[in-house]
Amino acid sequence: MKLSNLGGVLAVVLCLAAEAPVCAEPQYANDDTRRVIEAMVDAHGGIERWRAVPSIRYDDLMHMEGHEGGQFGWWVAHEVIDQKTRQVWQDWPMENSSIGFDGEEVWSENWRQGNPTAMMVHFFYYFVNLPWLTQDEGVVLSAVEKENWDGIDKELYKVEMTFDGAPSVGKSARDFFTLYIDPDTFRLVSYQYGSGYAPLIALMGMPEGSVFGPMWRVITHYEEVGGLLFPTAFRTMPEPNGRILGDHIIMNIDVSTPFEAEKAAKPEGAVVFSGPLRTD
Repeated sequence: MKLSNLGGVLAVVLCLAAEAPVCAEPQYANDDTRRVIEAMVDAHGGIERWRAVPSIRYDDLMHMEGHEGGQFGWWVAHEVIDQKTRQVWQDWPMENSSIGFDGEEVWSENWRQGNPTAMMVHFFYYFVNLPWLTQDEGVVLSAVEKENWDGIDKELYKVEMTFDGAPSVGKSARDFFTLYIDPDTFRLVSYQYGSGYAPLIALMGMPEGSVFGPMWRVITHYEEVGGLLFPTAFRTMPEPNGRILGDHIIMNIDVSTPFEAEKAAKPEGAVVFSGPLRTD
């Protein structure tokens, strides 16, 4: 279904049954931005269908290129996110670790990765669901430009996606995505991203107020699940068509299983993240 008047009515009905932040409209720079972004959302299955699923779960595999000797070069995680509340539980089987967000606190058990746990609860959720997350409250979408991406043989639509405040746990008001959209299929084919989340910036030894990035990401494979078209393979680079820093595969996507809130609840003895959950 297109984002038409009827689609708008359905979206309102769904939003009455859901909780923020899944039900607002972004700020479009102009009508052309709305046209391109809504066409992209429709090309990936539509906002009504995406908002209607109870949870999104998947296995996230990342291989890091150039890791230091002795360092395990893989991220392997099973991630589950509630679509209404954005609560999360994750299992990291290679390290026997788990993290979660119960709606108020981020907790962890045996966390072995360097990144702050608060950053990680929604980190890959944004990458897997980026086309639809353009429709969240507080998203600001720029005027459409056209630009070539080295390694892609056509001119693409380019839209800057910023935020009027920290959009989620583990993010900041300085975070951004630069979306590159195929003008023929309207699929999201690549993007840049940057993070200004203060605990990450401090961990990396960068000056306060800095933004890490941009990192460049090209999507190389998609999979349709429940009528929704997800990016399921992509690679990360420090520049377009540059050396590969990470290869990513998203597997076993499930959009039909209800969220298990008890698994997001903090276990006894779990470590609670003590830093800010969102930053300016």
